[in-house]
Amino acid sequence: MSSQPARAAESPLRAHLQAKAAAIEAQRASVAQSQVIHAKVIAESRSGVRRLRLGDGGKFQYISDSGRGFAGYNLGAGSWDSLVGTLASAVADEYLVQAAVRKVPLDSLDIVFTSIPERKSENLSYPNNLSYVAYIDSPVSDAELQALKEAVHANSSAIDLVTKAQQVSHATVEYKRTPIVRDRDLPPGLRDFLIEEKIPAVQGRRERSREASVQPAQSTQPRGLVAHTRVEPKTGLRQTFLGDDGYHLQLHDSAPGLLGYGLAPTVEEHLLGVTGTCLTHIFEVQAATRNVLLDSLELTVDAELTPRFGKGATGPARFKNIRYNVRIESPESEQTIDALRQAVEATCPLYNLIKDEQKLEGKIVHAAYKEAT
Repeated sequence: MSSQPARAAESPLRAHLQAKAAAIEAQRASVAQSQVIHAKVIAESRSGVRRLRLGDGGKFQYISDSGRGFAGYNLGAGSWDSLVGTLASAVADEYLVQAAVRKVPLDSLDIVFTSIPERKSENLSYPNNLSYVAYIDSPVSDAELQALKEAVHANSSAIDLVTKAQQVSHATVEYKRTPIVRDRDLPPGLRDFLIEEKIPAVQGRRERSREASVQPAQSTQPRGLVAHTRVEPKTGLRQTFLGDDGYHLQLHDSAPGLLGYGLAPTVEEHLLGVTGTCLTHIFEVQAATRNVLLDSLELTVDAELTPRFGKGATGPARFKNIRYNVRIESPESEQTIDALRQAVEATCPLYNLIKDEQKLEGKIVHAAYKEAT
């Protein structure tokens, strides 16, 4: 162990964890306060892409999009990929926090998170079979890393969100009726996207599904989801590469009181936000399926996150009072819009995922991550 102090001086991640431990001690001395989380999603008129805004004043933005099979342009990661990526980053964040609390030295940390979606019913499927591998370079024993993993699973608000059934309210709808005949002087909007892009795409998928159902049975594996989170050792910032080819990238920062730099949203904000992008997309899908015209679609997600540290904190941080509000402008009747909401809630993958219990397994590889060759 005589070489450990010398190596600590060479390890930026060890130095970061020491600074994080000091920040945690300072936070423990202050009064515990719950965090209010707010996310807003807008279906962007003619393109239908979902713009997610997070942080104070919505200063951080992500674009969520679909592939061409759903009339998208692949401009951003879809909700399923984003969920897996955010869970990877959340697990990495909790390993950093618990390592700081328990004074476990780490020299590098990578998380590879995977999911194999399964169909829950004829009209509902979502990412489950959740698992991760944590690649940890550290001088401590395997037993100490196992104890670290147990602390992560016991304290992570993200793991709790997906492994415990959450109480989620029905979405409230603010509805404004618009003219049946749209003003020709207005630029193309969401209604045009649904008519020209989304409805044909959804109908095409339904036709292909019917054709496939009469073909001889074939063995098909569901598309696996994968995300790789890399912890930047000097700052603790997490870069997450989504998909098999890492085509999309997400960046997450820690909360200000936990040595964050305000450079990116926290995983807690983004994790709640991706459920909003999923709901927004399913509103588009169900509108196309039912030939319901929409002129605007905005959705907000609100929740509280109980305090993790501080005077008065009674336990690990947990999500509470998750609620959704949808603002819709449409020429359809109020009854049609309410039926649309019900169909969305019955089929939205991530809305239902957090209402159900999921299994999440973790494994530690006691070595630095190496890229596959």
